[in-house]
Amino acid sequence: MTTNELLYYQPQKASPHSLAGLVLIAWFALIVALIAAGAFETLPGKAPLALILSLLTPISLFLLAYVLSENVRSYVLNLDQRLLILLHGWRTLGLGFIMLYSLDQLPWLFALPAGLGDALTALAAVFLGVALFKQPERVSRQWIRRWNLFGFTDFIVAVSLGLITRTGMPGYSDSGPSSDLMSAFPFVLVPGFIVPLFAITHVVIYLQLRQETRA
Repeated sequence: MTTNELLYYQPQKASPHSLAGLVLIAWFALIVALIAAGAFETLPGKAPLALILSLLTPISLFLLAYVLSENVRSYVLNLDQRLLILLHGWRTLGLGFIMLYSLDQLPWLFALPAGLGDALTALAAVFLGVALFKQPERVSRQWIRRWNLFGFTDFIVAVSLGLITRTGMPGYSDSGPSSDLMSAFPFVLVPGFIVPLFAITHVVIYLQLRQETRA
Protein backbone atom coordinates (compact mmCIF):
# COMPACT_ATOMS: atom_id res chain seq x y z
CA MET A 1 0.00 0.00 0.00
CA THR A 2 1.45 3.39 -1.05
CA THR A 3 1.62 6.55 1.08
CA ASN A 4 -1.32 8.08 -0.80
CA GLU A 5 -3.36 4.93 -0.32
CA LEU A 6 -2.62 5.01 3.40
CA LEU A 7 -3.86 8.60 3.60
CA TYR A 8 -7.21 7.68 2.11
CA TYR A 9 -7.53 4.25 3.66
CA GLN A 10 -10.67 3.82 5.74
CA PRO A 11 -10.93 0.74 7.94
CA GLN A 12 -13.94 -1.42 7.15
CA LYS A 13 -16.74 -1.13 9.68
CA ALA A 14 -18.09 -4.32 11.18
CA SER A 15 -21.37 -5.38 9.61
CA PRO A 16 -24.56 -5.22 11.72
CA HIS A 17 -24.78 -9.02 11.61
CA SER A 18 -21.23 -9.29 12.97
CA LEU A 19 -22.01 -6.89 15.80
CA ALA A 20 -25.20 -8.77 16.62
CA GLY A 21 -23.21 -12.01 16.64
CA LEU A 22 -20.67 -10.55 19.06
CA VAL A 23 -23.47 -9.42 21.37
CA LEU A 24 -24.93 -12.93 21.36
CA ILE A 25 -21.54 -14.50 22.10
CA ALA A 26 -20.89 -12.06 24.96
CA TRP A 27 -24.37 -12.68 26.35
CA PHE A 28 -23.93 -16.46 26.21
CA ALA A 29 -20.49 -16.21 27.83
CA LEU A 30 -21.94 -14.09 30.65
CA ILE A 31 -24.66 -16.64 31.36
CA VAL A 32 -22.13 -19.49 31.39
CA ALA A 33 -19.91 -17.51 33.77
CA LEU A 34 -22.87 -16.86 36.08
CA ILE A 35 -23.76 -20.55 36.03
CA ALA A 36 -20.16 -21.47 36.92
CA ALA A 37 -20.25 -18.97 39.78
CA GLY A 38 -23.42 -20.56 41.16
CA ALA A 39 -25.55 -17.46 40.60
CA PHE A 40 -28.62 -19.51 39.66
CA GLU A 41 -28.54 -21.73 42.74
CA THR A 42 -31.63 -21.00 44.86
CA LEU A 43 -32.77 -22.34 48.22
CA PRO A 44 -36.04 -24.33 48.25
CA GLY A 45 -39.09 -22.13 48.63
CA LYS A 46 -37.24 -19.01 47.47
CA ALA A 47 -37.90 -17.20 44.20
CA PRO A 48 -35.01 -17.70 41.71
CA LEU A 49 -34.32 -13.98 41.31
CA ALA A 50 -31.16 -14.44 39.22
CA LEU A 51 -33.04 -16.66 36.80
CA ILE A 52 -35.93 -14.21 36.57
CA LEU A 53 -33.50 -11.36 35.90
CA SER A 54 -31.75 -13.41 33.20
CA LEU A 55 -35.13 -13.71 31.48
CA LEU A 56 -36.31 -10.12 31.79
CA THR A 57 -33.09 -8.10 31.49
CA PRO A 58 -32.15 -9.02 27.87
CA ILE A 59 -35.67 -8.29 26.62
CA SER A 60 -35.71 -4.96 28.47
CA LEU A 61 -32.28 -3.98 27.14
CA PHE A 62 -33.30 -4.93 23.61
CA LEU A 63 -36.43 -2.76 23.79
CA LEU A 64 -34.41 0.12 25.24
CA ALA A 65 -31.88 -0.13 22.41
CA TYR A 66 -34.70 -0.30 19.87
CA VAL A 67 -36.30 2.87 21.21
CA LEU A 68 -33.07 4.86 21.60
CA SER A 69 -31.06 3.81 18.54
CA GLU A 70 -32.14 4.45 14.97
CA ASN A 71 -29.48 2.01 13.75
CA VAL A 72 -30.82 -0.77 15.96
CA ARG A 73 -34.35 0.03 14.87
CA SER A 74 -33.41 -0.11 11.19
CA TYR A 75 -31.49 -3.37 11.64
CA VAL A 76 -34.33 -5.05 13.54
CA LEU A 77 -37.05 -4.01 11.10
CA ASN A 78 -35.04 -5.29 8.12
CA LEU A 79 -34.26 -8.75 9.48
CA ASP A 80 -35.62 -11.58 7.33
CA GLN A 81 -38.92 -12.46 8.99
CA ARG A 82 -39.01 -15.84 7.25
CA LEU A 83 -35.75 -16.91 8.86
CA LEU A 84 -36.86 -15.62 12.26
CA ILE A 85 -39.96 -17.78 12.04
CA LEU A 86 -38.09 -20.86 10.82
CA LEU A 87 -35.65 -20.46 13.73
CA HIS A 88 -38.47 -21.56 16.01
CA GLY A 89 -38.42 -24.98 14.38
CA TRP A 90 -35.72 -25.75 16.96
CA ARG A 91 -38.40 -25.64 19.63
CA THR A 92 -39.25 -29.26 18.83
CA LEU A 93 -36.48 -29.89 21.38
CA GLY A 94 -39.07 -28.82 23.95
CA LEU A 95 -40.44 -32.35 23.65
CA GLY A 96 -37.45 -33.21 25.82
CA PHE A 97 -39.45 -31.84 28.75
CA ILE A 98 -42.01 -34.60 28.19
CA MET A 99 -39.24 -37.20 28.02
CA LEU A 100 -37.85 -35.91 31.33
CA TYR A 101 -41.35 -36.14 32.80
CA SER A 102 -41.58 -39.77 31.66
CA LEU A 103 -38.29 -40.37 33.51
CA ASP A 104 -39.78 -38.76 36.64
CA GLN A 105 -37.37 -35.81 36.44
CA LEU A 106 -39.92 -33.02 35.88
CA PRO A 107 -43.51 -32.48 37.08
CA TRP A 108 -46.30 -32.95 34.53
CA LEU A 109 -47.74 -29.52 35.38
CA PHE A 110 -44.65 -27.93 33.86
CA ALA A 111 -43.38 -30.53 31.38
CA LEU A 112 -46.56 -31.26 29.43
CA PRO A 113 -47.71 -27.67 28.70
CA ALA A 114 -44.14 -26.52 28.02
CA GLY A 115 -43.29 -29.48 25.79
CA LEU A 116 -46.53 -29.53 23.81
CA GLY A 117 -46.58 -25.73 23.48
CA ASP A 118 -43.06 -25.71 22.07
CA ALA A 119 -43.84 -28.57 19.69
CA LEU A 120 -46.95 -26.86 18.31
CA THR A 121 -45.09 -23.57 17.93
CA ALA A 122 -42.23 -25.33 16.10
CA LEU A 123 -44.54 -27.27 13.76
CA ALA A 124 -46.48 -24.14 12.81
CA ALA A 125 -43.22 -22.20 12.38
CA VAL A 126 -41.94 -24.70 9.81
CA PHE A 127 -45.16 -24.57 7.80
CA LEU A 128 -45.33 -20.76 7.94
CA GLY A 129 -41.65 -20.26 7.15
CA VAL A 130 -41.65 -22.62 4.17
CA ALA A 131 -44.88 -21.10 2.85
CA LEU A 132 -43.38 -17.60 3.12
CA PHE A 133 -40.44 -18.71 0.99
CA LYS A 134 -42.50 -20.56 -1.62
CA GLN A 135 -45.85 -18.74 -1.81
CA PRO A 136 -45.71 -15.59 0.35
CA GLU A 137 -48.80 -14.12 -1.29
CA ARG A 138 -50.89 -16.95 0.15
CA VAL A 139 -49.78 -16.40 3.76
CA SER A 140 -52.06 -14.11 5.72
CA ARG A 141 -50.31 -11.64 8.04
CA GLN A 142 -53.05 -12.46 10.52
CA TRP A 143 -51.80 -16.05 10.71
CA ILE A 144 -48.30 -14.81 11.45
CA ARG A 145 -49.71 -12.59 14.21
CA ARG A 146 -51.61 -15.51 15.71
CA TRP A 147 -48.60 -17.80 15.57
CA ASN A 148 -46.37 -15.12 17.08
CA LEU A 149 -48.79 -14.48 19.94
CA PHE A 150 -49.18 -18.21 20.61
CA GLY A 151 -45.42 -18.79 20.66
CA PHE A 152 -44.78 -15.87 23.01
CA THR A 153 -47.66 -16.88 25.29
CA ASP A 154 -46.24 -20.40 25.41
CA PHE A 155 -43.05 -18.97 26.91
CA ILE A 156 -45.00 -17.01 29.53
CA VAL A 157 -47.01 -20.09 30.52
CA ALA A 158 -43.96 -22.38 30.60
CA VAL A 159 -41.86 -19.97 32.67
CA SER A 160 -44.72 -19.33 35.09
CA LEU A 161 -45.38 -23.05 35.57
CA GLY A 162 -41.66 -23.69 35.92
CA LEU A 163 -41.49 -21.17 38.75
CA ILE A 164 -44.52 -22.38 40.70
CA THR A 165 -43.48 -26.07 40.52
CA ARG A 166 -40.11 -25.51 42.16
CA THR A 167 -39.53 -27.13 45.55
CA GLY A 168 -41.53 -25.31 48.22
CA MET A 169 -43.62 -23.35 45.72
CA PRO A 170 -47.45 -23.57 45.47
CA GLY A 171 -47.42 -25.90 42.46
CA TYR A 172 -44.97 -28.36 44.00
CA SER A 173 -46.22 -31.78 45.09
CA ASP A 174 -44.37 -33.83 47.70
CA SER A 175 -45.35 -36.98 45.82
CA GLY A 176 -43.54 -36.04 42.63
CA PRO A 177 -40.51 -34.26 41.16
CA SER A 178 -40.03 -30.50 41.11
CA SER A 179 -38.83 -28.25 38.30
CA ASP A 180 -35.58 -27.55 40.20
CA LEU A 181 -33.77 -29.42 37.43
CA MET A 182 -34.20 -26.34 35.23
CA SER A 183 -31.78 -24.47 37.51
CA ALA A 184 -29.02 -27.05 37.03
CA PHE A 185 -26.51 -27.16 34.19
CA PRO A 186 -27.07 -27.65 31.28
CA PHE A 187 -30.84 -27.26 31.61
CA VAL A 188 -30.50 -23.78 33.14
CA LEU A 189 -29.37 -22.56 29.72
CA VAL A 190 -32.99 -22.93 28.56
CA PRO A 191 -34.52 -20.27 30.85
CA GLY A 192 -31.23 -18.40 31.22
CA PHE A 193 -30.40 -17.92 27.54
CA ILE A 194 -32.55 -19.77 25.01
CA VAL A 195 -35.97 -18.57 26.18
CA PRO A 196 -35.09 -14.84 26.29
CA LEU A 197 -33.31 -15.15 22.92
CA PHE A 198 -36.34 -16.70 21.23
CA ALA A 199 -38.67 -14.32 23.07
CA ILE A 200 -36.74 -11.40 21.55
CA THR A 201 -37.34 -12.87 18.07
CA HIS A 202 -41.06 -12.87 18.86
CA VAL A 203 -40.79 -9.21 19.83
CA VAL A 204 -38.90 -8.46 16.59
CA ILE A 205 -41.61 -10.13 14.50
CA TYR A 206 -44.27 -8.15 16.35
CA LEU A 207 -42.40 -4.89 15.68
CA GLN A 208 -42.05 -5.77 12.01
CA LEU A 209 -45.76 -6.56 11.71
CA ARG A 210 -46.63 -3.30 13.43
CA GLN A 211 -44.36 -1.40 11.05
CA GLU A 212 -46.05 -3.07 8.06
CA THR A 213 -49.47 -1.99 9.37
CA ARG A 214 -48.31 1.61 9.72
CA ALA A 215 -46.69 1.69 6.26
